[in-house]
Parts: sequence; structure tokens; C-alpha cells
Amino acid sequence: MRIPKLTLVYDRQKRSGKNKTGTVEIRISQGKDRKYISTGVRLLPKEWSNGSVVGRRDWKELNGQLQLLLRRCSEIVTEMMEQGCLELGAIPSMLDESIVQQQTFLSYAEEKAERRKAGLREGTRKRYKVVFDFLKEWKGIVHFADVTEQNVLKMDECLKKRGLKECSRYSYHKVLKIFVVYAFADGLIPSNPYAKVKIKRGEEDGLQRCLTPQEFHRFERCKIEDSCLERVRDLFVFQTYTMMSYSDLELFKMEDCVKMDGKLVYRSKRIKTLQPFTVVLMRPALAILEKYGGKLPLISNVKYNLYLKAAVKYAKIDKAVTTHWARHTGATMMLNEGNMPMHIVQHILGHASIKETERTYAKVLDRTIVEQMTNYEKSV
Repeated sequence: MRIPKLTLVYDRQKRSGKNKTGTVEIRISQGKDRKYISTGVRLLPKEWSNGSVVGRRDWKELNGQLQLLLRRCSEIVTEMMEQGCLELGAIPSMLDESIVQQQTFLSYAEEKAERRKAGLREGTRKRYKVVFDFLKEWKGIVHFADVTEQNVLKMDECLKKRGLKECSRYSYHKVLKIFVVYAFADGLIPSNPYAKVKIKRGEEDGLQRCLTPQEFHRFERCKIEDSCLERVRDLFVFQTYTMMSYSDLELFKMEDCVKMDGKLVYRSKRIKTLQPFTVVLMRPALAILEKYGGKLPLISNVKYNLYLKAAVKYAKIDKAVTTHWARHTGATMMLNEGNMPMHIVQHILGHASIKETERTYAKVLDRTIVEQMTNYEKSV
């Protein structure tokens, strides 16, 4: 039995033009018999050369997609020949069936997210759902073949048109990138588009998501009659002085602390990045622990965020404060008021590199420089 030849052909019916796309097809030839199968890839004439996609930002992804389809066709032909019943006319339906049976990228991502669910915070699960809902509505990235550099940029443009700022758009890409990396590692996409497409994080930083020292101290000292809201305030105060994230706070135990030069020191690894961090329990943090018998008055992160917005009103603070603001508040106070070296703050926060700390808190240092030089100017 003669082995069929599989070839990629472009615009077989000569319908493309300068601004009109043509279809890439797989041609299966056996003697005089030929069968054509559409790949679903449509290109302008200038984007096809010598059997490959060229001149496009997503050329690698599209060529990878075409090779995957070509390989699947070859597998079907081989299976037919082994069974002694090669029928070219049946190949398209078998190929379609195999594609239909494959997961879409979206279903794959949702399945991965479900498997990770047990170890995720509720806020993270909600972010995943927001991104998945957007992708389902937008329909620009559904199948594995849609995961291209061009579509990632189109997604960013769509989010921009919806009025999302850079920092918010970055959050969408951050979630999508997680599952793109998984898909690439599992061999389901030929390349990771985020390896070349860089999405800016935006201008949101620690300064924009923290209380000022005056606001924090006012909140720290204000009288709160509601015992539940008082516990929330105390938890925020402890978190500010230790600069731990909520997930790291959940694992904190006073008995895990060690004495060092007369100070109680807590060492651990961040849940989010597994980076080690070290923090000294300062007097205000110890006072909170003593108030609650050595244990933190923990509640769920969702309730913590909800009650926190009510608690700050006692200090006449009209800001959408969240639990993570404590971490930023503590760092900005330490840098700005305490003049703590950046590399020390880096290790307290558990950042992988000092660049991460500098990027987040550079404006804090700018403010310190202005204040210091202003004071110096007065003395000269």
C-alpha cells in the first residue's frame, strides 16, 4: 500500500489578495487521489512563504499549530494503514473528532484551577473566576491554537477599551500567564507568548495601597466599641508591624519564634513564593499577642477585608483598605520613618530580589530624600 503524502498548501483556490486572507490546508495525496482539510488558519499572501507562516508576531505559534495538525493527520493515516483500510475521505471526520475530543484551553485552565483550589485563598479563586468569565465572554482565547502573542495583545487592547488601567490589566495577564505556562509545559502549545510579550505592571505601588503614618497611628490608637471590629483592627496592627501577608499570618505561631539578642524573632517562608523572611516582633506586635493570650484573633480573609472597611471608619479613614495594605503600610513606615536600608526591608518582606522591593517602594525613598534635603537646606 502506497504511503500517502501530507503537505501544507496555501490558498488553493486563489482567493486571497493584498488585503484578503487565504486558507492554509493539509493536502493528503495518494497517487491521483487527493483530499484537502482546512486548518482554520487564514493568512495574507505576504504571511506565507515556503510552506511556513512568516512576517507575523505570532508566526511561531501558528507554525506550531500547523505542525500539530499535520502530525495528528499523519497519526490517523498510520493507524488506518496498520488496520489495512486507508480511506482518504474518512480522514477529515476522524481529525475533526480528535480535535473535538481535545480539551479547549479554557476547560484545561479551569480544570487546573480546580485542582489548585484547595491551596488557594478565596480572593485568588475569585480572581481566577473573573478572568475565566472575561475570556468566555470575549472569545478571543478559547482553544489552544488561540494562545498566541497576537491574541494576548488583542486581549490587552480589549481590556483597555473597557477602561481598565495598566495595573488592573496586568492582573488579568498574571492569571492567564499561570495557565499558559502550564499548557506550554504540558506540550499543548508550541511556545509561551508571554516569553516575548511583556505587559507593564502599571503605576500601582505600595504608596498607593497603604495608610499614611498619621492614618495608621490614628487607627492603631482609636477606641472601637465593637469587639469584633476591635479584633480586626488589632490584627491589622500586628500585620503592619510584622509586614506579613494574610496567608503567612495564618501559619504564624508564637511558639515558632526564637530568642535572639533578647528579641523574639520569627522566621518562615512565604506561602506565595517560598522565599524566606525574618521579622522581629516589636513591642506593639507583642502587645497584641499578649492581649489575646499568645494567639492571633484570626478570621477568614473575606471577613477580615469586609470588617476592616468598617473598622477604619472609627479613625475617620475613608479609603478602601484591604488586609494587604498592612504589609505595604509597615514597609513604607519602616523605609520612610525608620530610614531602614532597602536590603533589610527586602528580607523582612521575603522578596526574591532587592529590585522587587525597589520597584514597589522607590517613591517612598524619593519622599525621604526630599524631606532630608529640605531639612539640610534649612541648615545651610
